[in-house]
Amino acid sequence: MVYHFGEFELNTMEFRLSREGIPVPLDPKNLQVLCYLLENRGRLVRKQELLDQVWSDATVTENALTRVIARLRKTLEDDSRTPVFIETVPTLGYRFIAEVSFGPKVSTDTGLLQNESGPLPADQTLANAESPVSRRTSLWTAGAFANGRKRWMPGSWVLAAGGALVVCVATFRYLLRPLSVPKITAYTQLTHDGRSKSVAGTDGSRLYFQQPSPFQIAQISVKGGEIAPLRLEIPKFGFSLMDISADGSDALFETFEGSHGTPGQWVVPILGGAPKRLEDGWDGTFSPDGGSVIYSSLTGDIFKVRVDGSDKRKLASIGAEARGFRWSPDGKVIRFSTDEGLWEMSQDGTGVHRLLPGWKAGLPCCGDWTPDGGLFLFTARGQIWALDERHRLFRQPPAAPIQLTSGPLQWGSPIPGKDGKTIFVDGASQRGELSRIDLKAGIFQPFLGGISAEFVSFSPDGKSVAYVAFPECILWRADRDGSNRLQLTQPPDHVVNPRWSPDSKEIVFGAESPDGHDSIHRISAVDGIPLWLLSDDAGDTHDANWSRDGRRVLFAQGPGQFYSKGKRDLRFVDLETRQVSILPGSDGMWSPRWSPNGRYIVGLHGFAGVLPLYDLSTQLWRTLADDGDVQFPSFSRDGRFLYFLRYGSDQGVFRVPVAGGKVERVVNMTDWHLTGVFGYSMSLDPSDAPLVLRDTGSDDIYALTLEEK
Repeated sequence: MVYHFGEFELNTMEFRLSREGIPVPLDPKNLQVLCYLLENRGRLVRKQELLDQVWSDATVTENALTRVIARLRKTLEDDSRTPVFIETVPTLGYRFIAEVSFGPKVSTDTGLLQNESGPLPADQTLANAESPVSRRTSLWTAGAFANGRKRWMPGSWVLAAGGALVVCVATFRYLLRPLSVPKITAYTQLTHDGRSKSVAGTDGSRLYFQQPSPFQIAQISVKGGEIAPLRLEIPKFGFSLMDISADGSDALFETFEGSHGTPGQWVVPILGGAPKRLEDGWDGTFSPDGGSVIYSSLTGDIFKVRVDGSDKRKLASIGAEARGFRWSPDGKVIRFSTDEGLWEMSQDGTGVHRLLPGWKAGLPCCGDWTPDGGLFLFTARGQIWALDERHRLFRQPPAAPIQLTSGPLQWGSPIPGKDGKTIFVDGASQRGELSRIDLKAGIFQPFLGGISAEFVSFSPDGKSVAYVAFPECILWRADRDGSNRLQLTQPPDHVVNPRWSPDSKEIVFGAESPDGHDSIHRISAVDGIPLWLLSDDAGDTHDANWSRDGRRVLFAQGPGQFYSKGKRDLRFVDLETRQVSILPGSDGMWSPRWSPNGRYIVGLHGFAGVLPLYDLSTQLWRTLADDGDVQFPSFSRDGRFLYFLRYGSDQGVFRVPVAGGKVERVVNMTDWHLTGVFGYSMSLDPSDAPLVLRDTGSDDIYALTLEEK
């Protein structure tokens, strides 16, 4: 049935809502409720009736129905006070009140055609009905009578026509029924060392991946077995394995060259040979034939270049850093990820548009097609989803993505196997142990009982501590010894970087919403009641810091990722006047910190390798460090030093004098496996001892069996 109401059309066979021919994204439950209201248009449908019909397989409250109705009204642009489509009957239920038109359908009860007002008149049978369907049916029946040898009794032709109709209806129902839902039927663990991994690709017999600690490029059979290091002539820069060509002959690496981390694309022969540098750019991927590479520039331009470095062409400009490029198997479509989700364009760069706009089940990312192009696999909120793009005659796939995995494991980017029946992916069980580094003894000790938490912050009065539980990303406040815990925030927002006010009564923190929006918040440390900090239209904001007198808050404005295109700077907000001002000379900076004495501000610039410091007394900038990676800077308690973390092959805690001087290593952590919402983090306790989250979870590669039939 196809219902028409206002500018909208609801096709119940395809389970799709469109507006003037343009598809309107809507979750399955929302569509089910809308279908039921349309089927019962003009009638009061009580709340419990809707709950029983739509949520028959689950127990939910009326709040779920209320949210669905609100979502439908927003989609249909319907006002609850002056409704055009859905009328609310207070305390009882809902009524669909708009005029509805639809095409003819066959009544399985009477064998008659139905029009908008109900069954056709009794004297208008299938033999003489004026619709095209009835005319075709009567001609077929007449031919059968003429060729038959047996004299038909009165009424027999009606019976025959009815039987033929039943067969036709059954056939069409079979042809039009939805395709079978793909599902994961088996999980096979291929590695067993529990260390963090990132799968880059497969040649059909081997999997290639990268391990950050200890840092190595490795391979393993697609059936599992021993992990073997991959000996390649890799450039002597910081690098990441990005992709493997379809035939397994070449590997694509991304390097970070120099103190500013200039990215570069390198093609390295797997069986030996000199690497070739292509172009500056991010996150390259081979084309299906392995002859070209597509990549993104820092300014959001997308380029394509041959693997020999020739024929460089600009395909598109999207205004933001793109990553995770993937070609469709036929090479006609390219999809990629940004901080806003998944995007799609043609192979020549035309037709750039958002994929899954309005989808609310987490930010979609990092997808790839199965070899036949039937399913597009991607991740959202750590789980694997499939966008069903299989096409069969008269049989359409569902419009909404299908969730393939659920449970405690967090899945990385899926790599479809060459057989079309397997998904290779790293699965992580996220857990950590909060550890304190004793700088004098040089040992690591569990802190606060070794809880799985990070971003630890101590109140200035020394009585309380705030931290973020991992991996739940929930903010907690407790006494200094970890007792008397109080949960201050609720999911689904992910909390980071809590910091206490000078009077120990309030906390500011950052939060990321499910749709990827970053914001800063201010709450009471006593009861978690929200307090004003910034207006709702402030845009993406990060890393809130208190002034020494508690009257102002310093924060970063702009995209959360340093490589994403967009204006960013450091700003102050006055909590009394609510005025916002920009810190002079902070253009392009992020991740600020305010010194305890209130004199200095530091921020990161570029590829987290430049550490500029601003002196508020002289209003001048100078550089503290520019010779290596800088992560999670933290002022010492007395403000004399700035501590920071370096991650990777040179992993450890370092510090630099605020007055100026050489960077020195405080502790070597090359053999430590860290974890956290960003993969790692660091803060300081009141004695300036570093606090880190030691990885006690597991991360291994799995082969998931994909069943499509």
